[in-house]
Amino acid sequence: MGILLGIGMHGLAVAEPAPIRIGVIGPVTGKATEDSGQSIMGGARVFVADINQSGGILGRKVEIVERDDQANPDIGVAMVKELIEKEKVAAVVGFGNTGVVLQTTKIFQDAKVPLIVTAAAGVAAVKSTMPPAYPASYIFRTGTTDGLQTFVLLNELVDRRKMDKIALIHDESPYGQLAKQNVLAELQRHNLKPADIESFKVGDPDVMAQLQRIKDSGAQAVIIYCLAGDAVMVAKNATKLPLKLPLIGPWLLSQQSFIDKAGASAEGVHMTVTFIENSMNTASNAFSLSYRKINKVSFIPSPAAAAQTYDALRLLASAMAQANSEEGPKVQQALEDLKWPITTTIVSQYLKPFSPTNHEAITQDMVYMGEIRDGKVSFMYKDDAKRASTRLKKAQ
Repeated sequence: MGILLGIGMHGLAVAEPAPIRIGVIGPVTGKATEDSGQSIMGGARVFVADINQSGGILGRKVEIVERDDQANPDIGVAMVKELIEKEKVAAVVGFGNTGVVLQTTKIFQDAKVPLIVTAAAGVAAVKSTMPPAYPASYIFRTGTTDGLQTFVLLNELVDRRKMDKIALIHDESPYGQLAKQNVLAELQRHNLKPADIESFKVGDPDVMAQLQRIKDSGAQAVIIYCLAGDAVMVAKNATKLPLKLPLIGPWLLSQQSFIDKAGASAEGVHMTVTFIENSMNTASNAFSLSYRKINKVSFIPSPAAAAQTYDALRLLASAMAQANSEEGPKVQQALEDLKWPITTTIVSQYLKPFSPTNHEAITQDMVYMGEIRDGKVSFMYKDDAKRASTRLKKAQ
């Protein structure tokens, strides 16, 4: 039902078109992943405020329908079915956990409803539905994959810092095991073997013994692959030992919960990121200010998840406008062949971010090295800060 806006000259009510509904899903209350879930929702709210202020999509307001998957695959399946079957959303963005995404992809494929993954990093989340598995894939991503993050991490340590003794500590979850495979593959690409590999169970109280073995191995740096909560424990243990080596890992280490809980132990930790607040880019700073105002908070728990979600929704809006439709198959085809540069985004401006054979929008030049300084994530290199500010203009 539309909303009555007024009475025309002939006494007929003028109704506002029904809104375009888009689902937003993430682990808002999921264990150790709340930062990404809350930021997914917050980034989507900023998009809705911006797009509706400029007229919506196809002359219709946009309405987001939020769901919390609690980082639980069973709950994720139930929430996706509810979004598609009950709420009748035209598309969905979000997800912070690869395991949850993987349990839902068939639902999206069967319903022909596009999904853009904005935080979950497992390659399989997108790759599993690409041809020939399905004639057309409805799963896209605007976040970094684990493989790309590991590629950047090893380039940083080996090529830029000239290190050849690199250790890895990871949790024993599927996420950590996949990270181990990625790190080993990247080390092999550089003709190196790991100085040491250590693991621990999710939730273990300490890793002092593992870190001592890393210290004894003569490692020059330690790659950490685990969720933010366990990374706090690892960082604090490293300080206590002490293990005076660079700690480096994926974008999860940029989350505010890690910074706050690790305290002084987080200082100097490095990570891959696509978005850093307080950059030289005015659009990025405006986004940060809008996020705080709209969500009534003093900080963004996971800036990358928020920005990547905002960008996903901008890409969806452009695809719907190009297709002149919110129908899934038409939007899917438009996403694979966007005709014009998308310039109202935050992580990057996008020129042909997707194709029929590639549904990953983030490329190597969009990933930077971040460093925690004085309790905040900053660009590790001035050149990266400049590149992040200026590269957006190149797509125009």
